[in-house]
Amino acid sequence: MPPTSHSAKDEDDFMAGLLGDLDDSFSNVVPSLNPSPVKPAPASRPPITPQKQVPKILLKHTQLRTIVPSPSKVFSAGDVDISALLEGAEDWDWDDMNSDLPTPKKASPRKPNKTPQAPPYIPETCTRCIVESIAESEKGGYYQKILVVKLDRNEERRSVVLRDDWVATDVRIGDIVNILGEFTLVSPSSSSVTLSITITSKSNLLVLHPDLLLTATTLANAPECRRKPLLQNLVRTTSETTPSLVWGNMLHEVMQACFTASRWEKQWIDERIREVILRGLNELIKIDIGIEQAARELSARAQGLVEFSKRYLSDVPKPDAILTNTRAVYKESPALLAISQLLDIEEDILSPTYGLKGKLDATVYAVISDPVPGSSQRNLTGGPVPFEIKTGRTVAAMEHRAQTMLYTILTAERYGVQVPAGLLYYTQTTEVVRVPATRNELRGLFTSRNEMAAYMMRRNRKVHLSQTDMEDGCTREPFLPPIIDNERTCKRCFALDACMLYRKAVENVIDTTSSIADIYEMKTGHLTPAHTTFFKQWEALVSLEEQDLIRFRKELWTMGAAERETKGRCFGSMLLDISFHRQAPQVPVSGDSKIHRFTYRFIRADTAGFLPSLLNGSMNSGDPVTVSVEPNLLALARGFIVELTPDAVVIGVDHEVNPQTIRTRLRGLQRGQTPSIPSQVIFRIDKDELLSGMGRIRNNLAQLFYADGDKRRLELVVDLRTPVFKDDALSVSSSIKKYGAHLNPNQRLAMEKVITAQDYALILGMPGMGKTVVIATIIKALVAMGKTILLTSYTHSAVDTILSKLTDADFGILRLGNLDKIHPDVHKLTLANRRTAMTIEQLQHQLMTPPVVATTCLSIDQCVKNKAAREGGLDVSLFRRLSDAHPHAVVDLTHQYRMNEDIMVLSNKLIYGDRLRCGSEKVAHQSLELPDRTFLDSLHESIASCHPDGCWLEKLMAER
Repeated sequence: MPPTSHSAKDEDDFMAGLLGDLDDSFSNVVPSLNPSPVKPAPASRPPITPQKQVPKILLKHTQLRTIVPSPSKVFSAGDVDISALLEGAEDWDWDDMNSDLPTPKKASPRKPNKTPQAPPYIPETCTRCIVESIAESEKGGYYQKILVVKLDRNEERRSVVLRDDWVATDVRIGDIVNILGEFTLVSPSSSSVTLSITITSKSNLLVLHPDLLLTATTLANAPECRRKPLLQNLVRTTSETTPSLVWGNMLHEVMQACFTASRWEKQWIDERIREVILRGLNELIKIDIGIEQAARELSARAQGLVEFSKRYLSDVPKPDAILTNTRAVYKESPALLAISQLLDIEEDILSPTYGLKGKLDATVYAVISDPVPGSSQRNLTGGPVPFEIKTGRTVAAMEHRAQTMLYTILTAERYGVQVPAGLLYYTQTTEVVRVPATRNELRGLFTSRNEMAAYMMRRNRKVHLSQTDMEDGCTREPFLPPIIDNERTCKRCFALDACMLYRKAVENVIDTTSSIADIYEMKTGHLTPAHTTFFKQWEALVSLEEQDLIRFRKELWTMGAAERETKGRCFGSMLLDISFHRQAPQVPVSGDSKIHRFTYRFIRADTAGFLPSLLNGSMNSGDPVTVSVEPNLLALARGFIVELTPDAVVIGVDHEVNPQTIRTRLRGLQRGQTPSIPSQVIFRIDKDELLSGMGRIRNNLAQLFYADGDKRRLELVVDLRTPVFKDDALSVSSSIKKYGAHLNPNQRLAMEKVITAQDYALILGMPGMGKTVVIATIIKALVAMGKTILLTSYTHSAVDTILSKLTDADFGILRLGNLDKIHPDVHKLTLANRRTAMTIEQLQHQLMTPPVVATTCLSIDQCVKNKAAREGGLDVSLFRRLSDAHPHAVVDLTHQYRMNEDIMVLSNKLIYGDRLRCGSEKVAHQSLELPDRTFLDSLHESIASCHPDGCWLEKLMAER
């Protein structure tokens, strides 16, 4: 969407929603999530997100460093720490002391004292608990909630007291919570609870349902409307492509390329702009803009990059490198910024500690110079910070600030350093804005996060959902917040269609009086009771299946590698094979290079115990995976399996896996402990459950019911309108005669049904009945009739098998998809095998000329795992629904080509009612033939080797 400006009233409303119910006593709170004294984290704390090595720069350390003046003070003998006073004495300039003697000579400048390194970062103590009881009480005139919780790993009970705005948390018995803070001893009592913690506006933190990882963007948009981000999570709508969106994405790529290569010359930037445009030609087609116009637009928007590099890219801050802080009152000189190094780009971080996840535009090492009040001295600090790139004109927008604050938490946890603020860069103003991570605002964001997590869990609490429940419309607790009822805001919301559909079909709202009543009627007035019932039923079934994916996803941080490997969803005890030659993957034009930037091979570590074959589990080539380091570093890289053997796996990933960096990071995780870094880094490779797939399935379902949706398929799939077939015997007979002479009668009937279908035709047949052959023949006939064909299936192998039957075709075929998942024999049909398009016209020709386009489609796993979903009807395929309603649209293939007649008898009698036929006499009497009988004959050389009545082995191996 185009950038929007916010008025002062909008700012006030945002902060009011973020900091609701707070009083003035909170305004001066120290900006820390837990200001209590830091204590060592217990060994049993849950895994934290990966932390990376911070490179050394000019400051000569990897932690924060502060240079401050030493104020005058009178000390007693007991106050003096002699060792501290003499620290660095060997570096003192003793000759410089002469300049302090009374003399007319002007004193020479003094060298700054060597300052001590900042204290090491120690993560907040995180305790994972299960809520067992909830009580409410009043103390000192204040309302509070008292939770009795059981530790997740043992039976110990503790007490958690919620006060201030935390009492509004929708926590329930059985909920999982993370408590961040230190428990303290309680006075002796008859209760078994000996430790307690109080969570208030000033100290400690509660994370509700931490296994639900919400994005920072979701929370940043929540204050305006709680309903919108939840709908975005449920329905992954493909947003409408707009020029501002395209320019923003392209400019992100250009700046990230500049950071990566440390090149900021105008000519180099122009070359990167040209490359990005050529990679994004498909986006330019959507907005109907040519290459030259796009180049002019991006060049204009990128003008500030050169100035940005001159001003901010340095080891120490320059005088003009002003760091803006929109919340600060400048009475002294402003802060200055230097960015000395890029640490990472497009960094995915998961935090099951805070229940957050995010993709950071960039992470940089920033050196910040702050003025010391009342002094000419300046504080110098340095460390990793999140760097967010914004291409709009709105400076320090409310949602931008909230997003950046949350990224400071993710960065601190991954890099193991204090991150007091993040950076926002606006390309159109060349301005860098400092966003301090203040506790008040972070607390407001976390209470908002807990509220949305509670709504999301309401959907999952109803584990069993029977068919009767859905048909009777049983009352369930709402899993979406109420609408904000603001006509102006709702009308412009990109989630409006989904919002109104859920309000009508799921919430059964009747609205004729509100400010959005007209919009509601316009968006849902066309829906019938049958439509709303269908959507409600199938949306609920998808959600039930989604529960299993959520459960599998959290195993990444709640289950050890060895335990998860027994479930078939992990490879544990893996080593990086340094002898493997990494070859750059062949990158398709579609941009899949972001997924497969590096290729690694992992092998089993040498252990005394027996480890099963890698082929024993449920992970296969093409499956998405995450790469972690046992036991602490979570999801270092994401990718998919390229090749799998019994003892090795080759994986294409999005980030570099550097053992030296990982080993350094492991040392950092053991601060304050006896180092025990293994000589070899042990990895775990987990199957990655892509929850976004369910959101896309919901979107496909919802598209049927939108006011401007797919009305034709709504009639066919939901209303079950009778499909139409035309009577065109002449064209059918000529096509069958020309292309189907080699087909059997059933296959020719199927071909006739498809050619005459105006809506759809269904071909039913078990494996081995020639479906692939008949589909390939139908494609040839339809192309000859001037038709265009979309060939799709659930799997890449199914699509490629059909394409293998079309290798001799005299027409064009375009195969879309990730090259690593496409069969090598079909690579020649992909865009990657063609000359790179240099103009929009060339790309349009490559895309639109082939009459056949082949790709995979998204679907729920054919083996539906959730029992309640199966009972509710999710195991009923679309094929079955349509064939049961309209049997005349189905053609049965009864001739099979894989079993001889003896083997066919079993399935024919038990399942197919004697409808199966062998495709030919050759198939009916085919048998296995031994290529070499030497070994079998050698067993009969001895007379005593066989039974007098005959050799049982000879009978078993008979060729028949």
